[in-house]
Amino acid sequence: MKNKKRKLYTTTAVALAVTAVAAVPASAASPFSDVSEDHPHFEGISSLYTAGVLHGYSDGTFKPSQAVTRGQVAKILVNAFGLATADTASVEKQNFKDLNKSNEYYNAIKKLTATGVVKGYDDHTFRPSETVTRGQIAVMIARALDLDAKGKSPFVDVPEGSSYANAVTALYEAGISTGVSATEYGVNEKVTRGQLATLIVNTLAATSTPSTPQPSALTLEEVFNKALAKQQDVKSMKASMTMTQAIQVNDGKETIKTNTSSKMSMDVVVDPMQFFVEGTVAMTELESGEKMEMPIKMYMTAKDGMYMYEATQSAWLKFPTDMYDAMLEQAGVQASAADQLEMLKEFAKDFTLKETDNAYVLTLNADGEKFTKLIKDQISSLLPMLETGAATATKDTAEVQSGETATKDTAEVQVGTDEILASLNNMSFDNIKYQLTIDKKTFDMKNIEIDMTLAMNMADVKIKVDQKSAIKYDAFNTLTTITIPQDVLKNAKDLSELSAKEMELVSSINK
Repeated sequence: MKNKKRKLYTTTAVALAVTAVAAVPASAASPFSDVSEDHPHFEGISSLYTAGVLHGYSDGTFKPSQAVTRGQVAKILVNAFGLATADTASVEKQNFKDLNKSNEYYNAIKKLTATGVVKGYDDHTFRPSETVTRGQIAVMIARALDLDAKGKSPFVDVPEGSSYANAVTALYEAGISTGVSATEYGVNEKVTRGQLATLIVNTLAATSTPSTPQPSALTLEEVFNKALAKQQDVKSMKASMTMTQAIQVNDGKETIKTNTSSKMSMDVVVDPMQFFVEGTVAMTELESGEKMEMPIKMYMTAKDGMYMYEATQSAWLKFPTDMYDAMLEQAGVQASAADQLEMLKEFAKDFTLKETDNAYVLTLNADGEKFTKLIKDQISSLLPMLETGAATATKDTAEVQSGETATKDTAEVQVGTDEILASLNNMSFDNIKYQLTIDKKTFDMKNIEIDMTLAMNMADVKIKVDQKSAIKYDAFNTLTTITIPQDVLKNAKDLSELSAKEMELVSSINK
C-alpha cells in the first residue's frame, strides 16, 4: 500500500510540475505577516497593495494599527486617485520650511497642496510627520473627489457649524465611511494604516462606475507588439500568485483525490537573471483528510548560485554548479513576460480583445490540441535541467552508498525521466482560458488569469487536474539586485557533500 501511494503521489507531483509550467509565465507577493485573511482591513490592504498604492515594511509586515501621517496620506491619495495638476507654477510656489526635495513625500505633497486637497499651516510648515485624524482625512477625501453633503450630519460630535460637517456628512451619505458608533463619528481619533486602506477602497467603490469592456481601438497585433516592446525593457518586477488545483489520480484500482492551494511571491531581476521566491503549497487528500503544507523559499543569483530552504532539516541547501547553470538558463525564459507573450502570439487569432478605461483585456479560449503541443515543448525544454539535477544527485549519493544501492537509485532516476517523456505523449488540455490584462497607458502586464483542465496517463496511472490560477505583477523596474543573506551563504549545505542519510531524507519529501 505504501508503494502504491508513493507511486500515486509521485505521479501527482509530476502533474503539479506540468501544470506549474503552464500557469506561471513570469513570476510570483505573499500576504503581510501581521495581516491575516480574517483581519478587518484585509480586503482593503490587499487590494491597494496589489494595485501598487500601499506597500509594507522590509520586515514583511504592514503595521495596520500604526497611525498614518500627513506625508503618508499625501502619497497614498495621489496614487489612489491619480491626482495631478497641470499648473506647474502653482506646484513650485508651494514652499514649506519643513519640506525639502529629499523628503520621500515631497512630490506628493506638492501635488496635493497645489490641487487644494490639503493645506499647510500658517507658520509655513506642512508637518509631514504629524498624524491625521478621522475628521481631517474626511475633509481631504471630500476635497479630492469634490463631494458635498446633501443633508445634515447625523453625528453629535460633528455639529452643523463644524469645519468637518460637510465632508463627514458627504462621506456618510455616499456610503464611504460610518461613525465609530451610531451617534459619534470620532473626528479627533487618529487614522491607522489599515483604516485608511479600507476607507480608500470604499471611496473608489462608491464613486466609480464599473467599466464595461468595449471593442478596442487598436488591433490585437498592435496591442501584442506594444506589450512585447514594453516587456523587453523590463529590468525587474515583483509578482504574486495564487493557484488552486483539484487532482484525481487513478491506478485502475483506486482513486485518490487531492486538493492543493499555493501562494507564492517572487522578486525578479532580469539581467543578470536573479530571483527570490517564497510561499507555501498546501495539499489535502480528501478521503483520509491527511494534510500537508510545504514551505517554498529559494534564492538564485549569477554571483552566488542557487539556494533552497529544506523545511524537514530546517536548513538551506546549495545546488551544484552544473544544475544551477541549467536552471538559470530555463529561469531566464520562464521569468520573462516578453517571452511569454511571444509564446502566446501564435494564438493571436484565437484571442478576443476588449478595452476598459484603464486596460486592454485579452481573452483566449485555446484549442486543446494546439495548446497541448505548446506545453509539451515547454516540458521538453525542462528535461535537460531535470536530468542534470538527477545525475548530480545520483553521482554524489553513489559515492557514499554501496554499488547495488547506487545502481538502483540510478535506475529509478532514469525510470522517472522516462516516465515524464512517455507522459508527454499521453497528455491533453481542455477548457483552456487565458485572460491577460495589459495597462492601457504603459502596456505593462498587470494580471494573468488561467483556467484549465489537464488529463494525463503516466505509467498506467490516469491523472486529471482542474486548475485555476491568478498572477498579479507590480513594482516594475524598482529592484536592482537580489542579495542572498550572509547566514544562508555561510551555513548552506552543499548537495554534493550531503551524507547518504541526509540525501535520503531530502529525497523522501517527494515520496
